[in-house]
Amino acid sequence: MICKDRMHWTRGLLVTLFGVLTAGEAAAAELLPAPEGQDAREIAARVEDIFRGDASYIEATMTIVSPRLPTPRSVGFKSWDDRLGKRSFIRITAPPKDEGMSFLKLHPNLWNYIPRVERTMRIPPSMMLQGWMGSDFTNDDLVREASQLDDYDHTLLGIDPAAGVDGGEAFVVEYRPHEDAAVVWGKIVTWIDRGSHAPLVQDFYDEGGEKLRTMRFDAIRDVQGRPYPHRWSLVPLDKEGHETVIDVSEIRFDEAFDDTIFTKRNLRGRD
Repeated sequence: MICKDRMHWTRGLLVTLFGVLTAGEAAAAELLPAPEGQDAREIAARVEDIFRGDASYIEATMTIVSPRLPTPRSVGFKSWDDRLGKRSFIRITAPPKDEGMSFLKLHPNLWNYIPRVERTMRIPPSMMLQGWMGSDFTNDDLVREASQLDDYDHTLLGIDPAAGVDGGEAFVVEYRPHEDAAVVWGKIVTWIDRGSHAPLVQDFYDEGGEKLRTMRFDAIRDVQGRPYPHRWSLVPLDKEGHETVIDVSEIRFDEAFDDTIFTKRNLRGRD
């Protein structure tokens, strides 16, 4: 007998994959010319502000689907992101076997505390692209060591006439890394709702121009005047049957953080 939960997630994965194919069709569609007076970097900066602000606090659940797992795996976490200070802190809250695991970024270093062995280790740059907590997101994705605003040049490719919210228009912006930027992607193509500047879809390409993964942003709701996506769905196109979804349950922007949060001592602490 097939597990009902497994059937539910299989259907969800098929829906997501259909969405990825739809995004690919949109990418191939003819774009309208980019309007005069629109600056691509300013559009990218609006997206960065919507997504991160100067500082942000998040509570979320990450669900991992993989052929290696008999059932989807859920990971709860809390995140403190000080974008201006280039520092962040993440604490795992579930499942019980991983509870208390913590990550601290103090640019350019990243540390990880593993409570079951009571060990703190520094994560070297060579591991920044490894999967975070067994997911399709990387360490770099979660601590945002690479900045899509500061490490890339931005070009407005045009307007997608029907890819925005409720079938409206969307900016299509290409991100190309600076020559000296320590990033993995050869380019990122982003669909951004023209009316709200909410991020909608991102396609990630390697240096050879092959598309390797697609990220979709859904469940867009107003948070402190920002159209914030509460669901992020990542599908790696080179790993059949894989999908990682982050559902944000709480998000707050631009609060003053206590500096003790961003310390190695806090790695071993408890909320």
